[in-house]
Amino acid sequence: MPENAYELTEELVIRVGEALNVEIKPDDIEILHKLKRKNTKAVIVKFLSRKVKSRLYKQRTKLKDLKISNVFPSYANATQEEQRIFINENLTDYRRELFLKANNMKKNQIIISAWTMDGKLFMKTSPDGKPVRVYCDRDSEEL
Repeated sequence: MPENAYELTEELVIRVGEALNVEIKPDDIEILHKLKRKNTKAVIVKFLSRKVKSRLYKQRTKLKDLKISNVFPSYANATQEEQRIFINENLTDYRRELFLKANNMKKNQIIISAWTMDGKLFMKTSPDGKPVRVYCDRDSEEL
């Protein structure tokens, strides 16, 4: 999320929650701060309640249709690339590497989908198939 789209980091989290129909109050947030990563300026949030985090994370699929200008109308002049909003879990290095491999398997059409929930990695090999939890490289190789 571009820093010039909002004034307070807390405002950003609350407004994204509103856009996803998830009520987030300032009291729901334990800590939040900006992270400066390679090409993005991400915000990391720790919620007091796991329920609030789960509700927000489950609604993240609606972000495909949501743009920054929907959340912050004053930011309507952003380029197409800047318009996307993403919500990701903060994974350990090991699980981040597993997830990267899973996404490569998806790109190579070996699996249908891969996602994380509460730090756990899941994959599906067919649209009607049951999600399989992945603990290590061997689990993904056996699919």
